[in-house]
Amino acid sequence: MIDGTLFPLAFAPTVNGEDYYTRKGDYATKGLVICDDAARITWIEVGWPGSVQDNRVWSNSEIYLGRDKYFDHKKYLLGDSAFSTSAVMIPAFKKGHNSSLSEEKRFFNTKLAKVRIKSEHCIGLLKARFQWLRGFWIQDATKSLPTC
Repeated sequence: MIDGTLFPLAFAPTVNGEDYYTRKGDYATKGLVICDDAARITWIEVGWPGSVQDNRVWSNSEIYLGRDKYFDHKKYLLGDSAFSTSAVMIPAFKKGHNSSLSEEKRFFNTKLAKVRIKSEHCIGLLKARFQWLRGFWIQDATKSLPTC
């Protein structure tokens, strides 16, 4: 399974800081995590600006660009609808603009979500083990500042 996550930054980077501003209203770097069905990380890509979409990180990653080296014809990843379909990626179906998904596609997405929850658990375990990856707050006399 594959999923993206954000690793919070205390402040905007001095170079291209606006690129690290996320849709959640803070600054972060993007991480992309591949894990197995036992929630073990098998690959991770970190360091992209927080505003970058998961599929862009994926399509520029070493593992995607060298997919012939990492995947045979029977191996593939399961992803959410942020990813594009390819020979090695099976994403959830996206609902089109002003349209709904067919019953079969909704059924597939439901079954896929039940399997993909492992990727969410994997990222949760990573951030629980290394809590500084979630960001944390310090209190000074004048204000609270996030630090990493």
